[in-house]
Amino acid sequence: MNAPQTTLQTLALKPEGPVLHVTLNRPEVRNAMSLAMVGELRSVLAQAEAGGDVRAIVLRGAGGHFCAGADLKDMATARMLLADNPNALVDTNAAFGELCVAYANTGIALVAVLEGTVMGGGFGLACVADVALAGTGAVFRLPETSLGVVPAQIAPFLVE
Repeated sequence: MNAPQTTLQTLALKPEGPVLHVTLNRPEVRNAMSLAMVGELRSVLAQAEAGGDVRAIVLRGAGGHFCAGADLKDMATARMLLADNPNALVDTNAAFGELCVAYANTGIALVAVLEGTVMGGGFGLACVADVALAGTGAVFRLPETSLGVVPAQIAPFLVE
């Protein structure tokens, strides 16, 4: 795979022949998915699909955790934008669902290596993998359900 066109802030890539290793690289927040990470994950997938030389993507998290779900700072920012954009929360939330749809529909084999925290949107991303390898210390949670919130964007993938 050719190097990405832009500098990645939240991911680390390591191509090895037809395998692209993608590491969620925000260990200080247990790899919580910011909107920037969602965009980078979508971009990396699109480039891999367009290039045609990637046969498999191995997705993992840095620092002993897969993904703590959505970055709550992005959700707070979206709430602050509601006065100007009534759909700010909907748009932010939908970005995570669209990410899962993109990875679920790719023809590239997806392997998720799961350890530590696997929560929320990270749990959804794990569910769309063709193969999920979970370490004995992996903890799967949907924290939004304790607040009475349905994980609507990832629910279809959880059920599947």
